[in-house]
Amino acid sequence: MPSRPHHRRGRTAAATAGVVLAALLPLHLAGGATAHANADPSPVRVNQIGYLTGADKIATVVSPSTSPLSWEVRDAGGRVVASGITEVRGHDAASGDHVHHADFSAVTATGAHTLHVPGVGTSVAFGIEDSSLYPELAGEALNYFYFHRMGTPTEARHLRYPAHAHDALHPGDESVPCYQRWCGDERLNVRYSWADAGDFGIYAVNHAISAWTLLNLHERYPDAHPDGSLNIPESGNGRSDLVDEVEYGSRFMPGLLPSTGLASHKVHNHVWSAFPTSIAEENAQARSAQPPSTNATYAVARTTAHLARVLEADDPARAAELWESARDAWQRAESHPVLTYPNAPQAEGGGDYGDSKTTDDRYAAAVELYLTAGALGDSSVGTYRSAVTGSPHYGEMGQFDWAEVAGAGTLSLLTVDNDLPAADLARMRSGLLSFADSVIGVLGNEGYPAAIPGSSRYPWGSNSFIANRMLVLGTAHDLTGDTRYLRAMHRSMDYLMGNNAMRLSYVTGYGAFAETDLHDRLAWGAYPQTPFPPGWLSGGPNNELINDNATPTGQPAAKSYAGPDTAPQAWGSKENTINWNAPLAWVATHLDRTAHELVEDGGSGPGPGDTEPPTAPGTPTVVATDTGSVTLSWAAATDNVGVTGYRVLRLDGGARTPVASVTGTTAVVTGLEPDTVHTFAVEARDAAGNVSPLSGSVTVRTEPGGNGPGAPGATCAVAYRLTSQWQGGFQAEVTLANTGPTTLSGWSLSWDFPGGESVSNMWGGTASQVGGRVTVSPMDYTANVPSGGSVTIGFVGSAPGTAGVPTAFAVDGAACAVE
Repeated sequence: MPSRPHHRRGRTAAATAGVVLAALLPLHLAGGATAHANADPSPVRVNQIGYLTGADKIATVVSPSTSPLSWEVRDAGGRVVASGITEVRGHDAASGDHVHHADFSAVTATGAHTLHVPGVGTSVAFGIEDSSLYPELAGEALNYFYFHRMGTPTEARHLRYPAHAHDALHPGDESVPCYQRWCGDERLNVRYSWADAGDFGIYAVNHAISAWTLLNLHERYPDAHPDGSLNIPESGNGRSDLVDEVEYGSRFMPGLLPSTGLASHKVHNHVWSAFPTSIAEENAQARSAQPPSTNATYAVARTTAHLARVLEADDPARAAELWESARDAWQRAESHPVLTYPNAPQAEGGGDYGDSKTTDDRYAAAVELYLTAGALGDSSVGTYRSAVTGSPHYGEMGQFDWAEVAGAGTLSLLTVDNDLPAADLARMRSGLLSFADSVIGVLGNEGYPAAIPGSSRYPWGSNSFIANRMLVLGTAHDLTGDTRYLRAMHRSMDYLMGNNAMRLSYVTGYGAFAETDLHDRLAWGAYPQTPFPPGWLSGGPNNELINDNATPTGQPAAKSYAGPDTAPQAWGSKENTINWNAPLAWVATHLDRTAHELVEDGGSGPGPGDTEPPTAPGTPTVVATDTGSVTLSWAAATDNVGVTGYRVLRLDGGARTPVASVTGTTAVVTGLEPDTVHTFAVEARDAAGNVSPLSGSVTVRTEPGGNGPGAPGATCAVAYRLTSQWQGGFQAEVTLANTGPTTLSGWSLSWDFPGGESVSNMWGGTASQVGGRVTVSPMDYTANVPSGGSVTIGFVGSAPGTAGVPTAFAVDGAACAVE
């Protein structure tokens, strides 16, 4: 679909004051899960959380080299467990970067790892796991909605950080006037809602797509997020917490309907709220219901119909009320002339959500009313069925968002049982799979694993477009069981979690370098000493419509994103909204539920029916040697389905030690001592996990002289000192001394925390952390430590109790003395 502007944002003097305040505040110093607001400095980009053992593992390496580069995967102890050669991808249109891909999918050993590209850099630490990578993310993404409830106080016991508790926002929404009296002297009751985005407006069309996404999640996985799982006030009532959250956030929707006529398009303040603001200041703002629209009226109809269907089993009385509202809204939209938005004067303090097309909104509403009428046994089902099948959008599947909703309607038809012709449903399924296949094609063409093409501008909320495409991939996986779609979802998550041109995890609290300041007036302004809760999705790069002072202009699409500490003025790229976190919750739920599929199959494609192993690879030949490495090459194995990778083994008597895993027929074995003899052989593996016979072996001697990794020249000593502690946090300094005879350059220092401690903010170095393992890379001014010299780094950390002290340290994998 053609891109379109999604918001029209304003700027106030208070926003400028917010920037000044941001400059005076430190990063989140305690209690947060994120270590850095700044971007990952390494040109080697990975998913900062990690990969499932059987998933695709493809890093993006930024380098001007036009020739392949060697890479190696190192485990937590600094040992090389795999090596290979990059694929040169060249110029990436979306970012302007010249990139390579390093495919280390054959690595399946669990634990913390890094990817090192000699002469280029080393990635942040990441995990390879045999269980869900994001077990808490869905719940954290859903807690976003409780945080943004309006109409009632938010309580500390239901929030990640108790400091975020506050009095009710806009309880006066129980009685709001119509702007410039478009509905006369009538007042509308729109209390109980979610604050839509970075402001405190409520918007019918944007709420509708958000509620649809969450209710679709429930209808696909009714057992997900059951009663008590989300820790909300309604927990314990015997009903799904997910449904309860949507029911609360949607209570305002019927209230958008005046006694007659179309629904108000939106409700918001008359001026843009200050940034930062306070509850009292916000609640004092003049506020009203803006003029009506046809699409808002269809939005009321589809949301209330959908919710009525879901609530019928547990609360038939409430379902009946919502069903009546849905039928009323539908009838009003059908009986009044089409009225698009904007169509009349409106107050300045909210986004437009303008849309000149109504046919897709009518189709999406008709779908929900048809499905609900069928579920309730309502006699009107035929009327709504005809509206569905007679729509020009019938069965349409493609990109969807708040402004293009036909795809959402079709996805509902493929989720809920109905009596449409089997041939029609088959056509819709085919359309869905075709769109999902096209998304996989986009992923294959991009330099970074973005599910939207870099040949076009990135729209406002580009990350939500990616998340919605991941929802489509997840549905395709549900319908077919084909793990290609699941793999593509994980590749797309790699992008959101740090393998992107901004070198940043776009999800708060996830990754060593994750976003820490989003455009949210309440979370940013009111609680400057408290981190953003984890699980909030940033809008992402946007060069379609830039109307703020922080999102850069003249940049490639994937780099049109505001920098750190710019939240007050960065609404064009760093905003967070309900319709962006809703698909994140959907996607996280699907990935958590299906993680076993990319563990059990070990990366399989054809499934368990394939039992024929590959033939033995050719005997390896020596291509090159030096003091610490050997390059080997061999003839490819063959397989009835296809070879997916090779493993190089070092033979020592009867022992076989894996030393490299690659997908091609060349490997660089590193970490060897000078002037030593080694014997190697190779085995092949297919997609079903069948292993070939071992190849013939080759014996080779490394070159004499020099110091390999861990040689005596890498001697060091470390002193770790706690400088202060407080409830839940601490401050420490680490002094690294070079006790060797030569300068220690570009070092990597690692240690293991003993008791759940984590780094929150560091100076003198940059830290990445997987579990308790911390890996520190130097800043420019600490990178070189002369013989007999030392450098000191410091950091603030969080701890569940008294902070423990690490007992062992290593530099570049070699143990250091502890002082």
